[in-house]
Amino acid sequence: ALPIFIIKSKGVDVMYQQVEEYVKKFQEKYPSYQSEKLGFFSFGDTEKMADELSELVVKKIKTGTSSGYDLYKQENEPLPKVGQLDVVLNGKNEPVCIIKNINVTILPFSEVTKEHAWKEGEGDRTLAYWRKVHAEFFKHAYKEALNIEFTEEKLVVYEEFEVIFF
Repeated sequence: ALPIFIIKSKGVDVMYQQVEEYVKKFQEKYPSYQSEKLGFFSFGDTEKMADELSELVVKKIKTGTSSGYDLYKQENEPLPKVGQLDVVLNGKNEPVCIIKNINVTILPFSEVTKEHAWKEGEGDRTLAYWRKVHAEFFKHAYKEALNIEFTEEKLVVYEEFEVIFF
């Protein structure tokens, strides 16, 4: 989940407005969440990837995600928590659903299981596929953000979630 800040750009202002309106509809339908602070994010690092992965979430094929533990520390961002709510955005930064974390696990990349890979819902859903694409993704992200090499001993934050609102 990303912190909300005001950026002076017409496109960004529109995105925030869409997210706020989406959250308002959710809170009107589910008043018990009125006081909840929701984050928002898109999966992946390209518009195409965000579209593909958000579609898998909406179809309830993708019920898990993983991110680099060290990247949270670098951004001084809090780690995800069980019960956390987030608005998932597509590649055009439009809200597509709201998810709720039901489990958060921190483990070495090398210990991610075939069950984790299956829940991520990507590709053929195998552990081999998961390892290949995530190693590539993390190698790039760690080099870009931290200027360090990503290894299989690095910790990942694995979140399991459920869609609670479309």
